[in-house]
Amino acid sequence: MTYVRDHTAATRGTSAAVVAGVRLPLLCLVLGSSLGACTADVAGFEDEGATSGASIAIDDHLSGCHGNAGTSIPASGNFYLTSFGGGSDTQAMSCGGTANGTGWYAADRQRWGCGAHIQITANGKCVVVAAMDYGPDTCVENAAGRPIVDASPAVAKYLFGESSAGWSDRLPIVVTKVASSTPLGHCQTTSTPDPDPTPTPGASCNSATLGRDVDDGTCVQSADDAAWYQCTNGAWVARSSASGCASAYGYCASATLGEDVPARTCVQSGSSGVWFQCNGQGWVSPVSTATKSGPLGSCASWHPN
Repeated sequence: MTYVRDHTAATRGTSAAVVAGVRLPLLCLVLGSSLGACTADVAGFEDEGATSGASIAIDDHLSGCHGNAGTSIPASGNFYLTSFGGGSDTQAMSCGGTANGTGWYAADRQRWGCGAHIQITANGKCVVVAAMDYGPDTCVENAAGRPIVDASPAVAKYLFGESSAGWSDRLPIVVTKVASSTPLGHCQTTSTPDPDPTPTPGASCNSATLGRDVDDGTCVQSADDAAWYQCTNGAWVARSSASGCASAYGYCASATLGEDVPARTCVQSGSSGVWFQCNGQGWVSPVSTATKSGPLGSCASWHPN
């Protein structure tokens, strides 16, 4: 947990990955909701068998946050860095160990697996950390416009000179998985350009709903809150509808379930018994029951007849 530190704010939040680095009213505006309407409910969404962890916690001022963490890994390795743990925020992590603010740990175990070693590079420096917790929430990544690695304040301090890192700081890092035998801590890196810390015209956005990057101008109906967002210069901007979007991916109407469902949902037809996956524009097949995946990849939810 770190201070909300968007210049004038001094309120403490529940998780750096969620609220650090931005005033709450601004985040609510980004997520398309007024401050008074910003709420969250995280119960029961973390992976089965996990402890509560430190990184997935959601501040109750936010909307569109349901305790679901992103699993996509950009081919470029480009992420943003946030920090959690230490001080009064010291607590257990879901893979074991303690988020004490000084160790070489990170969240994102849902991407690389419990205990996996990942290398984080920025500003000509690099550090190796272990993925020991679950998170951050997809609503944070949608607001930032890029996947996030939520790590120890020690990582932020070494790479950027500040231990408190929030999503609106958009601290750019490059992340790669390394062998588990790789020592944790400072490492050597070759000289490579750092990713652009700010959105650039025409830049793509990572969609947690679709599980992939989408081009500038694309609109997606969020699986978290059913609201429409458009990828604009590398960041997600709330919209009232998909009108005027270069392309749009919305919910699919399921006659079997009797409701509209978000992209990547897999449903077994009540009439034919055939499995289909919503691709954001219609129902597609085939769907593998062995891997629970379809043309868009892993099924976001699974609905047998």
